Amino acid sequence: MERSDPAAPRRELAELLAQFEAIEADARALAGTLSETQLNWSPDGRRWSIGQCLEHLTRTVGLYPAAIVRMIEEARAREAAGRGPYREGWLSRWIVASLEPPYRLRVRTIPAVEPPGQLERERVLADFSAAWRQLAELARAAWQVDPGRARMPSPFLRLQKFTLRQIFFLNAAHGRRHLWQARQVRESPGFPPDQGRQSPAQPVAKPTPR
Repeated sequence: MERSDPAAPRRELAELLAQFEAIEADARALAGTLSETQLNWSPDGRRWSIGQCLEHLTRTVGLYPAAIVRMIEEARAREAAGRGPYREGWLSRWIVASLEPPYRLRVRTIPAVEPPGQLERERVLADFSAAWRQLAELARAAWQVDPGRARMPSPFLRLQKFTLRQIFFLNAAHGRRHLWQARQVRESPGFPPDQGRQSPAQPVAKPTPR
């Protein structure tokens, strides 16, 4: 991001928040009217169902809030000390880009984000919305400072550090990755047919803007 342009941080934050809103809307459009059978169906018993893709994203996003709060404080302290942002290396940039669908990078998951086999639609979508909206609130807080002034390793790639800024865009790319995966499930041969139209899941009310 070009820091010589005072409007650049606001534009970048707006772009990021729009990505989060699109991810939430795509998940609801994809799964909001599915039956429990459709939500939990797997093409071959090994690949994740649509519900598992969404639950995995919720659990993954949930790994970050405490670390992000610490990173915001680190960025604030680094800024107060007059220390500039970290350089975002080519490898970290490549990893973020490689998570975009159709993805080129496969990363072994960890037990904390493994989804269970059977899921309930309303709970899955409510938890999904809550997780991404919390991430959006943290992004707003992070852009009050320079999110390039703190960095941390990914829970999945311990040897590679990402700036606070990259952590948010990494989550957005990861979200699109698994929504794409979920769409492949819905388009797979043998996907259960609709058994009468399901009532759409009720959207979670958005918090009042601060």
